[in-house]
Amino acid sequence: MPVAEATDRPIATPIAVPEKVVGVDQPGAVLPGRPVAPRPILREFTDVPDATGELACPNCGTLNPADRAFCRKCGRSLRAEPDAERSRRRFTWPRWPKGRGRIRRLLAILAILILLAALVWAGVTYGPRAVDAVRDRLAKPELVTPEKVTASSSTRGHGPNLVSDGLNNRFWEPGHDRQPWVELTFGEPIRVLSVIVTGGVSPQQQAYAKQGRPADVRLELWTPDGTRTEQDLHLVDHAGPQTFEMAVGDVTRMRLTVTSGYGSGKAPAIAEIEVFRRP
Repeated sequence: MPVAEATDRPIATPIAVPEKVVGVDQPGAVLPGRPVAPRPILREFTDVPDATGELACPNCGTLNPADRAFCRKCGRSLRAEPDAERSRRRFTWPRWPKGRGRIRRLLAILAILILLAALVWAGVTYGPRAVDAVRDRLAKPELVTPEKVTASSSTRGHGPNLVSDGLNNRFWEPGHDRQPWVELTFGEPIRVLSVIVTGGVSPQQQAYAKQGRPADVRLELWTPDGTRTEQDLHLVDHAGPQTFEMAVGDVTRMRLTVTSGYGSGKAPAIAEIEVFRRP
């Protein structure tokens, strides 16, 4: 086994390393976090007096490059017109568009005027009629008694007043007139909604067939100003009342003229005429 020999070289001495050395210039430990954006730096615009090629803002006086359209400080237009020109244009009346635009606008205004005129005309012409039609449908007709009843002729005991006495077993019998008529006069103008005619002398069919009875009747109605309305009525040959609907306003007088009848050679008799008006 080899033997270690002595030597003159110094023997290195181990040095203990400290567990933690904190230096003065070393930063401490920090937690991770989000990066903080740098704060914006506000810079003031400085105007250079007497700068060439720049425009002064008419609002705030800031100098701007000649090619800018709006002020870099206040945002106002740098192409502002003089006060006199601006005032003149401010109070100028709007001009009509030229060419096709003007024609279209004129046509639109004309169409609106025509429409308004049509609406006014329709309201004046058909408005009252529409209102009357609604009232006629909603109203409950009431029986009206004539103030006076006259006739072209009548036989003894069968005068014209019997057509409005409320009894259908008494009747008006005319003479031998070619077209006999009976007329009812009312005390005040009424709006007639319907007329009920009971022809013959009785509601019983056997008695009804023994006497002449009306077939075609011409109904005439007059208003206070003399306006006449005419309507033709046709009665079926059977006993009992027959109703005829109508709507005629301001009627003061009504006449029923018998133009043809049933029962050859016999005078057409009418037992009852009932007139219903709008309240």
